[in-house]
Amino acid sequence: MSIWSGLAAAGLVLVLASFAVAEPLWEFRVTGTPDEETWSYGLFGATHTVRNGTTNLTTVLTYDYYALPGAYPEQQGLAVLLVGLGKWFVLSVILTIAGIGLSALTALRKLRGLFGALALLGACAFLLYAGLDLVLQIPAVASPLGAPYGTAIPDFRGQISSPPLVLSFGPGWAWFFVLIMGLAAGFAASEGWNLRPSPKKEEPTAPVADSTDVPAPASTTPAPPGVEVAPAPPSEPRPEEPELEEVFLIAPSGLLVKHMSRSLMTDKDRDVVGGMIAVVSNFVREAFTERDGEVQEVVLGEHRFILCTEDNVVLAVLARRGETEAITHRLRHILSLLLDRYGERLTAWNGIALPGIEDELSVLWEPFFVPPPPAE
Repeated sequence: MSIWSGLAAAGLVLVLASFAVAEPLWEFRVTGTPDEETWSYGLFGATHTVRNGTTNLTTVLTYDYYALPGAYPEQQGLAVLLVGLGKWFVLSVILTIAGIGLSALTALRKLRGLFGALALLGACAFLLYAGLDLVLQIPAVASPLGAPYGTAIPDFRGQISSPPLVLSFGPGWAWFFVLIMGLAAGFAASEGWNLRPSPKKEEPTAPVADSTDVPAPASTTPAPPGVEVAPAPPSEPRPEEPELEEVFLIAPSGLLVKHMSRSLMTDKDRDVVGGMIAVVSNFVREAFTERDGEVQEVVLGEHRFILCTEDNVVLAVLARRGETEAITHRLRHILSLLLDRYGERLTAWNGIALPGIEDELSVLWEPFFVPPPPAE
């Protein structure tokens, strides 16, 4: 799945729209009389073609749907139906153009994919509604076309033979284009739905001195005799931030959902890490499945695996130095965030890539930009 394939599908909607405008949606034809008569109904107007069987002279008249009832009052219902369909079509094209623009911003990581997806989903709904509504409404509104020949239009598509007369009716290419446009817009809406913009990186600013932070001058008054002045307790040192080398996200099945590394690994390194992942993930599933939300630590030589488990999903980092306490809250918070945003797609992961998962995990390398941990 990719936002680029969604943009391609949305572009296909606009290409098909240009073809749909030039083709008829539905046609009605009468043959077997001295004159062969054809009515073609497009998105924005109707064409009446009459070919004289004796002289072979063809007469073509066009009507927009607002003028058609004036010339042929019996076609008023058909004109009203097709005017509504044309409005749905225009609105769908506008939504598709908006969806392409919003999806382009998503591809540039400046906007959530949800906005473009909603616009394209609206285009999909309108196009499919218009196409299917035409199927349901045609038998009722087009029946006056068959009245002069002593019959009604029973279906959306068919043929009535009453020798020597033959009445044939059915959809034109534009109707098929409208349905394909709706399906393409639906596919485009499904791509990039969960993509999020890249987090903004802000440079840490130097602290500004404040008058309240200036320590008061030490008192020069000697302490009273016999009174001992207790020294101020030393402030607790801030835990040293661990130096992360690898990040692993492991599904309940033991499959590796995502691996991020600070350095490019050789084939030998991949084999070692792969074996290490298999051992650690099996160990975590057996030992910590009943201890959701707890952070555990496994020491392997000079390296330490720091693991957090929730709903059998394991988020683990490989650190070389630093203190575990400095990353404990961050691991727990990010794992809770992943489960909330991806839900069953993560807990029942089947190998399909999760868009945006790399952005979620990247904050482990950027401790200054992590939101505060959840309340205990």
